[in-house]
Amino acid sequence: MRVQVFFSLVLLFISIESSFGAAKEGTFLTYADVKGSPYNVTYDARSLIINNQRTLLLAGVIHYPRSTPGMWPYLMQMAVANGLNTIQTYVFWNFHEHDRDVYDFDGRGDLALFLETAAEYGLFVNLRIGPYVCAEYSYGGLPVWLNGIPGISFRSYNMPWMLEMYRFTADILNYVDPYLARNGGPIIIAQIENEYNDGDQKYVDWCGQIVAEFNIGIPWIMCNGMSANNTIETCNSCNCYDAGWVTNHPKQYPGQPLMWTENEGWFQQWGVAKAIREPEDLAYSVAEFIGGGGSYHSYYMWHGGNNYGNIGGSGITTMYADDTNLHADGTPNEPKFSHLGNLHFLLQKYAPILLGQNIPAAQSIPWWNGNAFINGTQQFAYTYSGRNGVGLTFLISQANVPVLTQFLNVNYTLAPNSVKILNQELQVLYDTSVVAPNIPINNTVINPVTTEPFTFQSWTEPTNSTNPVINGASVPTVGNQIPIEQLNFTNDDTIYMWYRTNVTFSFPYGTPLITVGTRMANALHFFLGGKYLGEWADYSHDQGNATGYIAFDGSQFGEGVYLLEILSISLGIDNGVGPNQFEAKGIVGAVVFMGTILNGPWVLQKGLIGEFLQIYTSEGLNSVKWQSTPVVNHPLTWYTTVFQLPSTINTDTSANPLLLDVTGLGRGHAFFNGNDIGNYWTIDGACYDSPPCCCQQAQVNCFEATQGLYHIPPDWLNPPGQNNTLTIFDEIGANDLTTVRIVQRVVTVNYLDY
Repeated sequence: MRVQVFFSLVLLFISIESSFGAAKEGTFLTYADVKGSPYNVTYDARSLIINNQRTLLLAGVIHYPRSTPGMWPYLMQMAVANGLNTIQTYVFWNFHEHDRDVYDFDGRGDLALFLETAAEYGLFVNLRIGPYVCAEYSYGGLPVWLNGIPGISFRSYNMPWMLEMYRFTADILNYVDPYLARNGGPIIIAQIENEYNDGDQKYVDWCGQIVAEFNIGIPWIMCNGMSANNTIETCNSCNCYDAGWVTNHPKQYPGQPLMWTENEGWFQQWGVAKAIREPEDLAYSVAEFIGGGGSYHSYYMWHGGNNYGNIGGSGITTMYADDTNLHADGTPNEPKFSHLGNLHFLLQKYAPILLGQNIPAAQSIPWWNGNAFINGTQQFAYTYSGRNGVGLTFLISQANVPVLTQFLNVNYTLAPNSVKILNQELQVLYDTSVVAPNIPINNTVINPVTTEPFTFQSWTEPTNSTNPVINGASVPTVGNQIPIEQLNFTNDDTIYMWYRTNVTFSFPYGTPLITVGTRMANALHFFLGGKYLGEWADYSHDQGNATGYIAFDGSQFGEGVYLLEILSISLGIDNGVGPNQFEAKGIVGAVVFMGTILNGPWVLQKGLIGEFLQIYTSEGLNSVKWQSTPVVNHPLTWYTTVFQLPSTINTDTSANPLLLDVTGLGRGHAFFNGNDIGNYWTIDGACYDSPPCCCQQAQVNCFEATQGLYHIPPDWLNPPGQNNTLTIFDEIGANDLTTVRIVQRVVTVNYLDY
């Protein structure tokens, strides 16, 4: 475990204010303003208070496992360029403690380096420990070994759960202690639990008790659900104002500030065309919230991030979220990035006025009904008076049609669901419905990096053997009378598991059927006597039992005994976790072959031979005999090639990312210099009459590949002139290797000068 202590370790007890108290000055502080010395963090009903100054906090979510250390400086720099002063992240239990009592804080899990990088760029940090995090992350961040603890019931007043939750939370707090505000570090807010709505008040009270016991000197929050008395309840929503939260929260929690932890950008699912939220709507929600008294706002996500390896939840694409301020590959999403940035910088400028006074009452403003100006309920204003004639007014319309309004005898046309921000002279400083004409909408171009087809070699996973041996090496297998559930057997070390048993084929005619009791977000490949029968796949973003099946042509088999092989592939462990709720994968019910339940015995194998030999690494590459003429349209086939990047690429590959174009492939995993880029799939994305969910307003790229380009992090690249190795495992069977290539998305705008 790595902790670089560069902050002062002076301990300072910090009390938490929960009363409004005397009026304090408002400002827009950054971590750079307090860096180097212990400082205190309190709050009142208006905002968080840092060193006795109320401060506006504009935050963006970056998940450190969904990015890499080589990306973090760029991401932090872009956060500052976008007008933010705070970074928010979850802590991911199953990344740090994949195996019980073995902690990992290396690579993408180097939380200390992540915090140091945020501090270096003058950014505060909101650390959401959970340890349940949801986040469309594998098992909501919980390690699967928790399933095996006797008597455990997650997220409830259950002693086995509470002991594990307390231990992990305490260990994380010990790890991050140098980075807490009381030690001069950037962490100013912590979170316990996450979106808890299961009704166990005793458990919620216990959460409050342990954060009091930890006594880390900063406010704790609980979001979007039940909250303990000594924590701040915060909002997660598409629009916290229109949802009524801004009105209800002060009544239910007097003395607490209005904090919005997740302004939803939503996420991407396999088989669904990309969904978007218009920048005007996002700006409307932010401006309305701040105008109505909000003092902390965070985009979830701000950087979309990528599910490298197998960290994604059920049915979630490798690009976790893409219609965010920064795309999943890190490039600015225009016009959203700049339209919101313009709002951020305006709010920064007027933060002293906004936070230097109590929240004003909403003032109804009249609207024109065609005959006269009349007062209604959907048009209103918040006016913040300032010193020396400087003030700010938020004119808000919740109507879904344009409305002519009147404020102080001046007429303003408000677009549907929009906010106009006026200065003291009633001039419009910002209109959420108007994207500035100078925003560079077409801000990137895609350039080919590899212009000639790769020279691939191939090797196929062996079948029709209960103990396959390659160059003297065999994967360990286990015999059992019945199939074993996959996560219990693999500990989620791999998404693959083989189930093998002998069957008797006595009716070689008709259309024989095999059915398997399995789970949602699971795929199954079927082989009989070494012949590939086909695949069943469910890619739902959900959990629950499912029936996998395959019908096949029986005429190709004579009577006799055959080896039935079923390869189970997890398509993500669902992130929805509650009391007495345990996720499973693989075979969890009966396997029926031509009407007969198979009673075993079974031979079970964890993972693939290629994984066991690590043939995607330089050390394991020569463990198998590669075929120089690669096979295509063959399932379970590995491909590898070595190439060099040309000197013509833009070498700033954080700002101008390299991407793997998987056109011509099926579904599988890609490895770049031994690093797992994640699951790829060329499945088309469907469009629907209405957007799939929640904050989404439209869909684009209908019936194209859900995701065609896959991010290659800059710290996984070898520079031009040195060899890079690309290794691909295709589960379904690649049909055209000549179209696989590397491209670069080049940003044509200098955002640090823009």
